[in-house]
Amino acid sequence: MKTEFTYIEQFINRIDVECPSCKAKAIVTSKPENRAETRFTCVSCGSTKNWMGKGNVFQTGSSLFNSGGILLGSPVDCYFKYPLWYKTEVKGEVLFAYNMEHLTYLLNFISNKVRERQPNEHGWSNRSLESRLPKWMLSAKNREVIEKKLKELMAKGVRV
Repeated sequence: MKTEFTYIEQFINRIDVECPSCKAKAIVTSKPENRAETRFTCVSCGSTKNWMGKGNVFQTGSSLFNSGGILLGSPVDCYFKYPLWYKTEVKGEVLFAYNMEHLTYLLNFISNKVRERQPNEHGWSNRSLESRLPKWMLSAKNREVIEKKLKELMAKGVRV
Protein backbone atom coordinates (compact mmCIF):
# COMPACT_ATOMS: atom_id res chain seq x y z
CA MET A 1 0.00 0.00 0.00
CA LYS A 2 1.19 3.49 -0.84
CA THR A 3 2.12 5.37 2.31
CA GLU A 4 2.85 8.84 0.96
CA PHE A 5 1.10 11.21 -1.39
CA THR A 6 2.84 13.67 -3.69
CA TYR A 7 1.96 17.35 -3.29
CA ILE A 8 2.64 20.23 -5.69
CA GLU A 9 4.45 22.06 -2.87
CA GLN A 10 7.19 19.41 -3.10
CA PHE A 11 8.27 20.91 -6.45
CA ILE A 12 8.39 24.63 -5.63
CA ASN A 13 11.73 24.89 -3.84
CA ARG A 14 13.58 25.31 -7.16
CA ILE A 15 11.59 26.50 -10.15
CA ASP A 16 13.03 26.92 -13.63
CA VAL A 17 11.70 30.08 -15.28
CA GLU A 18 12.25 32.28 -18.31
CA CYS A 19 14.17 35.41 -17.33
CA PRO A 20 11.95 38.45 -17.98
CA SER A 21 15.05 40.45 -18.95
CA CYS A 22 16.97 38.18 -21.35
CA LYS A 23 14.59 35.21 -21.95
CA ALA A 24 17.27 32.69 -20.85
CA LYS A 25 16.65 29.92 -18.33
CA ALA A 26 16.79 31.27 -14.77
CA ILE A 27 15.85 29.87 -11.36
CA VAL A 28 13.67 30.77 -8.43
CA THR A 29 14.82 29.19 -5.18
CA SER A 30 13.02 29.09 -1.87
CA LYS A 31 13.27 27.40 1.49
CA PRO A 32 10.23 25.43 2.66
CA GLU A 33 10.80 26.52 6.25
CA ASN A 34 10.84 30.21 5.27
CA ARG A 35 9.52 31.01 1.80
CA ALA A 36 9.99 34.72 2.53
CA GLU A 37 13.65 34.11 1.62
CA THR A 38 12.74 33.24 -2.00
CA ARG A 39 15.10 34.60 -4.67
CA PHE A 40 15.14 34.87 -8.47
CA THR A 41 18.53 34.53 -10.19
CA CYS A 42 19.54 34.60 -13.85
CA VAL A 43 23.11 33.54 -14.53
CA SER A 44 22.88 34.71 -18.15
CA CYS A 45 22.24 38.41 -17.52
CA GLY A 46 22.96 38.64 -13.78
CA SER A 47 19.42 39.69 -12.91
CA THR A 48 18.33 38.99 -9.31
CA LYS A 49 15.28 39.77 -7.22
CA ASN A 50 14.06 38.92 -3.73
CA TRP A 51 10.43 37.92 -3.30
CA MET A 52 8.39 40.24 -1.09
CA GLY A 53 5.40 37.93 -0.60
CA LYS A 54 3.54 36.55 2.37
CA GLY A 55 5.77 33.68 3.48
CA ASN A 56 3.92 30.37 3.47
CA VAL A 57 0.45 31.54 2.36
CA PHE A 58 -0.66 29.17 -0.43
CA GLN A 59 -3.35 30.10 -2.92
CA THR A 60 -4.76 28.66 -6.13
CA GLY A 61 -6.40 30.23 -9.15
CA SER A 62 -5.36 32.97 -11.55
CA SER A 63 -7.67 35.56 -9.96
CA LEU A 64 -5.24 35.76 -7.05
CA PHE A 65 -2.26 36.82 -9.20
CA ASN A 66 -1.48 39.97 -7.22
CA SER A 67 -2.40 38.85 -3.71
CA GLY A 68 1.18 38.36 -2.47
CA GLY A 69 0.67 34.68 -1.66
CA ILE A 70 2.19 31.60 -3.26
CA LEU A 71 0.15 30.84 -6.38
CA LEU A 72 -0.09 27.12 -7.15
CA GLY A 73 -1.37 25.40 -10.27
CA SER A 74 -0.76 28.08 -12.91
CA PRO A 75 1.82 28.02 -15.75
CA VAL A 76 3.93 30.68 -14.03
CA ASP A 77 6.29 30.41 -11.10
CA CYS A 78 4.31 30.67 -7.90
CA TYR A 79 6.27 33.58 -6.41
CA PHE A 80 7.20 36.20 -9.03
CA LYS A 81 4.68 34.95 -11.64
CA TYR A 82 7.44 34.65 -14.29
CA PRO A 83 6.79 32.27 -17.22
CA LEU A 84 7.86 28.70 -16.53
CA TRP A 85 10.73 27.27 -18.57
CA TYR A 86 8.88 23.96 -18.97
CA LYS A 87 5.60 24.90 -20.61
CA THR A 88 3.90 23.75 -23.80
CA GLU A 89 0.47 23.24 -25.31
CA VAL A 90 -1.28 19.90 -25.72
CA LYS A 91 -4.59 19.82 -27.61
CA GLY A 92 -5.45 23.36 -26.54
CA GLU A 93 -4.46 22.82 -22.90
CA VAL A 94 -1.34 24.07 -21.12
CA LEU A 95 1.07 21.42 -19.88
CA PHE A 96 3.68 22.73 -17.44
CA ALA A 97 6.18 21.67 -14.83
CA TYR A 98 8.18 23.63 -12.27
CA ASN A 99 11.45 21.70 -12.73
CA MET A 100 12.99 18.44 -13.95
CA GLU A 101 11.81 16.55 -10.87
CA HIS A 102 8.25 17.67 -11.56
CA LEU A 103 8.61 16.64 -15.23
CA THR A 104 9.91 13.22 -14.16
CA TYR A 105 7.02 12.77 -11.74
CA LEU A 106 4.48 13.71 -14.44
CA LEU A 107 6.06 11.45 -17.05
CA ASN A 108 6.13 8.48 -14.66
CA PHE A 109 2.54 9.07 -13.55
CA ILE A 110 1.12 9.66 -17.05
CA SER A 111 3.06 6.68 -18.51
CA ASN A 112 1.69 4.34 -15.88
CA LYS A 113 -1.27 2.54 -17.46
CA VAL A 114 -2.56 1.42 -14.06
CA ARG A 115 -2.92 4.42 -11.75
CA GLU A 116 -4.14 3.14 -8.45
CA ARG A 117 -4.66 5.54 -5.58
CA GLN A 118 -4.52 4.19 -2.08
CA PRO A 119 -5.20 5.90 1.23
CA ASN A 120 -2.30 6.17 3.66
CA GLU A 121 -2.49 5.78 7.44
CA HIS A 122 -4.34 9.13 7.62
CA GLY A 123 -6.86 8.25 4.90
CA TRP A 124 -7.32 9.85 1.49
CA SER A 125 -5.71 13.12 0.46
CA ASN A 126 -7.75 15.24 -1.93
CA ARG A 127 -4.88 17.78 -1.93
CA SER A 128 -2.49 15.27 -3.45
CA LEU A 129 -1.13 15.94 -6.92
CA GLU A 130 -2.53 12.60 -8.04
CA SER A 131 -6.07 13.76 -7.27
CA ARG A 132 -5.57 17.28 -8.67
CA LEU A 133 -4.31 16.52 -12.18
CA PRO A 134 -6.83 17.66 -14.81
CA LYS A 135 -8.97 15.04 -16.55
CA TRP A 136 -7.40 15.73 -19.96
CA MET A 137 -4.02 14.69 -18.53
CA LEU A 138 -5.43 11.48 -17.11
CA SER A 139 -7.27 10.44 -20.28
CA ALA A 140 -5.79 7.36 -21.97
CA LYS A 141 -6.47 8.91 -25.37
CA ASN A 142 -4.04 11.76 -24.55
CA ARG A 143 -1.34 9.61 -22.94
CA GLU A 144 0.90 9.25 -26.01
CA VAL A 145 0.92 12.95 -26.96
CA ILE A 146 1.45 14.05 -23.35
CA GLU A 147 4.37 11.64 -22.95
CA LYS A 148 5.91 13.01 -26.16
CA LYS A 149 5.51 16.63 -25.00
CA LEU A 150 6.94 15.85 -21.54
CA LYS A 151 10.00 14.24 -23.17
CA GLU A 152 10.42 17.32 -25.39
CA LEU A 153 10.34 19.54 -22.30
CA MET A 154 12.89 17.31 -20.58
CA ALA A 155 15.17 17.63 -23.61
CA LYS A 156 14.80 21.42 -23.40
CA GLY A 157 16.18 21.27 -19.88
CA VAL A 158 19.16 19.17 -20.93
CA ARG A 159 20.08 21.45 -23.88
CA VAL A 160 20.52 24.54 -21.73
